Amino acid sequence: MLSVPNTRVTSGPRHQPKWLLGIWPDLAFLRTKLAIKYTRATETKLRNLIKTSVPSYTPELLEVNLEAPNLHMEFLREALTFGETRFFARAMQLGAQHASFPLMYSWDTLSSNLRKYVLYCFLHHSLTRPSLPLLPCPRIRFIDYLEWLPRNGIDAGWNSIRHFAGELCTWSLICGHGGIVDADKVGYDVWQRNFAANVQICTAPRGGDFTLRPSMLRGLVEVYTSSEPFDKLMLCLISNMWFSALRPGHFSPSSDSAKHMKHLLEWSFIQPYSDQANGVSRTAHHFMIPSAKSRHNGNRKEWSTATCCICEGIDASADDRRRLRLLCPVCSLERWRLVAPRSRYVSTLPSGKWFYRDAFNKELRRALRLSLNSVMMDSNLVDEIVARLSAKSWRSGASTAVVTAGTAAFIAADFLGHMGTDILQKHYNKAGDEQRLLLAKPLAQGLLR
Repeated sequence: MLSVPNTRVTSGPRHQPKWLLGIWPDLAFLRTKLAIKYTRATETKLRNLIKTSVPSYTPELLEVNLEAPNLHMEFLREALTFGETRFFARAMQLGAQHASFPLMYSWDTLSSNLRKYVLYCFLHHSLTRPSLPLLPCPRIRFIDYLEWLPRNGIDAGWNSIRHFAGELCTWSLICGHGGIVDADKVGYDVWQRNFAANVQICTAPRGGDFTLRPSMLRGLVEVYTSSEPFDKLMLCLISNMWFSALRPGHFSPSSDSAKHMKHLLEWSFIQPYSDQANGVSRTAHHFMIPSAKSRHNGNRKEWSTATCCICEGIDASADDRRRLRLLCPVCSLERWRLVAPRSRYVSTLPSGKWFYRDAFNKELRRALRLSLNSVMMDSNLVDEIVARLSAKSWRSGASTAVVTAGTAAFIAADFLGHMGTDILQKHYNKAGDEQRLLLAKPLAQGLLR
């Protein structure tokens, strides 16, 4: 039977790998800051440190148990013993999201939940009580990790924590280390029932927690007033995010990786929708795009939505009509199309570069701060709102406007691209694009004074 040497990071300083010694000063500084107070910015710095400084496939970070009787280790043994590449491929093929549970350490292939566990291990590693390698994971470390999460950015209680627990248990099983808590399920169940009593949920604001209000969207018009291409791009994006309910990943990628680029909105995805123009001369827009949710892929290959012109035939003041023209999803898109760089993607910057998510969220916060300050809002309240805003706030704000307008739940759910409301979708047909166009009225109503 094949075996692999124990690659655990030992307690003596001379046994620490060079890459860990190299990042230790920066790591120690970030550990101290997060121990005093959790902030998303400090966590982001830690993530970047690990992503850029820790080598992929380093054996000091991940142990697999080749002697385990589970299927993935059997695949791997077969591949190593007989040189069968197809069995190696099976060992590395780990579900719908390939490599979410890798057998060799690589930051890029880890899921977001497992990356949180990597952060925990780096933050808690010490010479006297090492938390590296990542696996095998002792049961007491597993419990401490789950109790650490609510104090460090996961503020939805056990409903969210259980997903982190489940992924780590799955990773342990796949790598041949068995179930982390299987030896004492009764004790684990008792601890789980007392989870809420033993932890304090962190309430630090996170970008996207804030629901954008129509009045705030209206105020952004006064920020992007020039005829420069960038202002036309921003008006196009903030309008179409509101009226189409597309997810932020369709407008701005987190990186230029294939994973983050595959859902980005392309010009070819937007077609004229002449059958429905809502009684105005401008043709509506029909969006046909791949879903950003992997769980949709087995049910439908693409997701459709539609927007129409909101600024023609409206009975409103001259100032309101001006504002509606600037925020009209059809008109703003066409204005941007005239000056956009030659690119297949709608949200490419005028310079031709990608409009990455961090920069996009930063620009949205800057604009909202200017808008709120212009109406003499209390500075402390402005700071609180801006800290909790991101591109996700548009989608939650639009859904709030649609639901509070009394729209049928099944239409509202499909407008958002949700698989639920489950019971309603069993008894009603999905809302067609004609019905989605009717949602333009409640979405536009809040833009009027």
